[in-house]
Amino acid sequence: MKTHPINFGQAKTSVLLHHTNFIFRSTLCILLLLGSFSTFAETPKTYTPKLQKVTVYIQGAHLYYNENVNLQAGNNEIVFENISPFLVESSLQASSKGAVVMDIKHNLKYKEKIAVTRKYDKMIETVSDSIEEIGYLLKDIENKSSVLASEKKMLLNNRIMKGESLKDSLALLRDGMTYLKEKLNSIYEQELKLERSKNKLVKQKTKLENRQNTLFLLQSGNDETNNDAAQPIHQVIVTLFADAQVTTAVSFNYFVQNANWVPVYDLQAASTNNSLQLKYFANVTQNTGIEWGNVPLTLSTSNPNETNTKPELSPWYLSFVEYMKMNKNYNSISNAYAPMASETLSLDSYKKDTKAGGKEEEDYLRNYVQITENMIRTEYEIKLNYSIASDAKMHKVLINQKDIPMTMEFAAVPKICTDAFLMAKITGWEDMNIIPGKARLYFDGGYVGEIYLNASSTSDTLSINLGRDKSIAITRKKIKENYKEKLLSDEKVETRTIELMVRNTKNTPIEITIEDQIPLAVGTNDIKVVLLKSNGATLDEATGKLKWDLKLKVKESQKITFTYEIHYPKNKTIAGL
Repeated sequence: MKTHPINFGQAKTSVLLHHTNFIFRSTLCILLLLGSFSTFAETPKTYTPKLQKVTVYIQGAHLYYNENVNLQAGNNEIVFENISPFLVESSLQASSKGAVVMDIKHNLKYKEKIAVTRKYDKMIETVSDSIEEIGYLLKDIENKSSVLASEKKMLLNNRIMKGESLKDSLALLRDGMTYLKEKLNSIYEQELKLERSKNKLVKQKTKLENRQNTLFLLQSGNDETNNDAAQPIHQVIVTLFADAQVTTAVSFNYFVQNANWVPVYDLQAASTNNSLQLKYFANVTQNTGIEWGNVPLTLSTSNPNETNTKPELSPWYLSFVEYMKMNKNYNSISNAYAPMASETLSLDSYKKDTKAGGKEEEDYLRNYVQITENMIRTEYEIKLNYSIASDAKMHKVLINQKDIPMTMEFAAVPKICTDAFLMAKITGWEDMNIIPGKARLYFDGGYVGEIYLNASSTSDTLSINLGRDKSIAITRKKIKENYKEKLLSDEKVETRTIELMVRNTKNTPIEITIEDQIPLAVGTNDIKVVLLKSNGATLDEATGKLKWDLKLKVKESQKITFTYEIHYPKNKTIAGL
């Protein structure tokens, strides 16, 4: 058998090469794995999107954003900042045409505090040494002041200075007084110098201590810069899936509570015009924590905070009521059926607006306001951009403007007030899609006052008070009031006659509506009211209201009388008369 010699050098080299290749391949695999992991662990991209538009509700607002983002193939996590801290998380929505929205959520991010360093050690040491040195100087001043005080005390208590010396003489006293004067002046001068030095040192020490405190805060990382880190940054994080690398737009929106708008109106009427100009404004307020900078607004008449649950009827049960025995004091009943006083309208101070532009201004405004009405709300899309700060202050926005047909007539209720009121009756107001709110009223360029515009009225005609007219004189008085009792029954009858006098002192004819009333019986059949004479009035039996439409020539007077009877039992007293 033939044997071959073994080459140990060649074998050793082969093993080393094989081992080296194995290490190379292993290292390459590890690097590839780390690369793939780093791809998955990539930091989310952060964007600061610009607010695109805002829809403001009666209470609350919806904020809309749109931003172009760069996406990689697969899942992408995009972070958006410049977000209101008052967002309602459940209202978050997002969409994208170039990717699939997988998730959207609200997140709070806190800034990292600056790490504590030792770079201020030397400065702190220098300041501390200065404070310590000033402490020694103050102690020295305190010691010197104590010595001067002791010296002054000894001088003032000396027997010679007090004149108690046994060897007392005028010359000795005179020399002693001169010495005392010189010595005291010297002491007081030194004390004054020490006091000034002390004040200067105290001020220096205070400044150094403040500086020391600042350095300590910087050293510990608790200065104002780091205090900002305690304020969270509000973020919206959107997770998207893309088939391939793409740049696409991502839109998202959310609802906030801290915003609202209130309707206000300007009504401008003129005696020479048969139309009334109605300007519809919105006072927009927002405190959402971010500024609405140069964005288009949409004002909506809906309120997302109202419940959307339809009410349900519960069974309605009837039963007998046990009445309490009442005494002869009927004041409480009288108050219950007394007519309610009309609401007083406040006249606030005002700033006169510029004169209305008329039809041309109205047509011009249509180019910038689009009104959309659906089944449950009306929206006013303002095409002009507004900048509204987050300051909880009112910002005025013009919504609409229109000239509305108007007729004017006088009206009076002499039982409550003998003044005549000029009333404007307008039609077509429902085309403005307005909601109830306060209105400033102007007539012939002058401010009349502030009224409440009740746009919820079901009537197609709206009446607006333009003010009082003192040139129409009205009086009201009772001219007859008697009582009689029927002999053959237990009934008592009371008869009343009222006289109204209306005089036109103006230089033009007028039309005026006069209103009065007769009482109504409530909750009983024992009281009956009968209208005997109405002088041509129209009677509303449901309310007892009487109405006369009069036409008066220049300087003409007209008299109106009406009479009514009240029948009731003899042994009872009527409340409310």
